Amino acid sequence: MIDPPCTVMVNRILPELKKRTAKLLNEAGWKQVEIAEKMGVTQPMVSRYLRRENEEFEPPIEAFIGNLSERTASIIKEGGDDRELMGTICGSCFSMREKGILCEMHPVDKCRVCMNIRSQRQAVERREVLEDILSAISILESHLSEKIIPEVRINIASALGGAESSSEVAAVPGRLAEIRGEIRALTDPEFGVSRHLSQLLLSAMRIRKEVRSVVNVLFNKYVESALNNLKIDFTGFDGEKIPESWNTMCLVDRGAYGREPCLYVFGGSAAESAKTVKMISDEVERIERKPPSKNE
Repeated sequence: MIDPPCTVMVNRILPELKKRTAKLLNEAGWKQVEIAEKMGVTQPMVSRYLRRENEEFEPPIEAFIGNLSERTASIIKEGGDDRELMGTICGSCFSMREKGILCEMHPVDKCRVCMNIRSQRQAVERREVLEDILSAISILESHLSEKIIPEVRINIASALGGAESSSEVAAVPGRLAEIRGEIRALTDPEFGVSRHLSQLLLSAMRIRKEVRSVVNVLFNKYVESALNNLKIDFTGFDGEKIPESWNTMCLVDRGAYGREPCLYVFGGSAAESAKTVKMISDEVERIERKPPSKNE
């Protein structure tokens, strides 16, 4: 009897993931005993991880392991719990198997088990979420005022119905980049790739059942004037904890030392959030074009 593909993940990829995660934490200044405690291994094991060379894989698998190790290290550094780590790793494993990437390490003639492992309903819903983000990207790529683009760049997140972990939230890896004055997504959206925006969206969904998406933009005097002109209400928060009760579709983090002021635009879909952002951007540009009054 042939071993199932999950054994490849456990025997080959997971050990490499742990090794690379330990190295990233060590490069970030973590001590070996701290790494051992957070990863649930011994300090001598961490020492072995740091001494060993990275194993070489074929390009698709190498890219997968590299990306996933950066995400797991980020979750650990930011105080994420085991549930979030498991959701990220398992969600990524499902994604890799569904795309056929793992087939190179588990060759079985004419096998499509991993591609068909989810139910048809789940597959359709995930595809709809990704298509929704692509629609939102096309709206934002048309044109946006540079006054609403934050240093951390814009991203779009959209979740499955009833999502409970970041592995059930899709976003754009690397966010949307500004290229020659235009906003562009350099890669297609994926599930489980934006921890901060995902956690913010999940928190909002627990309070507001109609919310399924969010887009982040810069918050400044131009954006605030645009919101007032458009009669779009917003609620302030500290950037971390969502208010227990809020009746607007926009949250504003006015920033702090080392944290950029941001506006988070929520919606029932990514396209809905993107349309609101585009409307705000257009109003910002109208405000910029408006000649100053004599009293100004």
